[in-house]
Amino acid sequence: MIEQEVTVPCGEIELKGLLCVPDGDGPFPAFLYVSGSGPIDRDDNISGMPLNNSKIIAEHLAQQGIASLRYDKRGVGESSGDFDLATYTDLVDDAAACANFLIQHTATNPDKIYIVGHSEGTIIAPQVAIKNNKVAGIILLSPFYEDAESLLMMQAKAMQEMVQKSKGFRAGIWKLLAFIFDPVKSQRKLINKIKTTDKKVVRAGLAGKISVIWVRELFELDPEDIFRQSVTPALLIGGSKDFQCGPADVAKIEKIYGGEVEGHVVENMSHLLRKEENEPSIFNYQDQSKEPLLPEVLQLIEAWLQRQISR
Repeated sequence: MIEQEVTVPCGEIELKGLLCVPDGDGPFPAFLYVSGSGPIDRDDNISGMPLNNSKIIAEHLAQQGIASLRYDKRGVGESSGDFDLATYTDLVDDAAACANFLIQHTATNPDKIYIVGHSEGTIIAPQVAIKNNKVAGIILLSPFYEDAESLLMMQAKAMQEMVQKSKGFRAGIWKLLAFIFDPVKSQRKLINKIKTTDKKVVRAGLAGKISVIWVRELFELDPEDIFRQSVTPALLIGGSKDFQCGPADVAKIEKIYGGEVEGHVVENMSHLLRKEENEPSIFNYQDQSKEPLLPEVLQLIEAWLQRQISR
């Protein structure tokens, strides 16, 4: 395969990324990777959490004759702009610009362009596909069905339960912190602050600074309506140990999705697309990040894409 540095213009912003093209003669079917929330780079890495998910998927599929584009979010890596001030609309527009770039590139087949989204990317991908009927299919990794505010509160409750169940030397420290800074109360306080503040950016504890407009726009989204409107063929892959985007959401999306859809829940898979044999816990993420991406995910993606491409 050949990897080429590319620049994708989006208004005044320049998004930097990598176009991965298989050996041989094109044009090739291709996919765009849209990562989850946070300042994530082209390889699906965030400070302190190197996952390389997009890189792993891109390199695997290149061996199957499928090209790809992955990019640094605005204000991250080599892309211009300010991530802290990015709105949700900005992120959708950025993904749409990258999809258009891929469709128009001479190395790719414009009739065989797909989008792979993870976490927040699973709600961006269908929106891009709704706007651009050249997108031939979408793959949603760790998708969610709930509205953003409900999802944030669910995650806070899950965090509270994790702390209560934690054991070992560090558990006492976490339990003390959770007693002082109750995760559920803190999350509710943050949500209320976001809804009422005049500031463009607020601090969200360990998550650092976040764009107020980004969160407000997320709150206004109706995921159910977006999935009902979607007619592009879709593959859904959830994890049975995903506490951030619950595995039950896969079946919920399947039930109301507007087009052809295929859903899978991978046993013992966490939100990071890694194996989690114990109780789901964010405290295991650091160790999980050092483990390989589950091969079942690659197999499901490859098999689905090959069926779509052969049509």
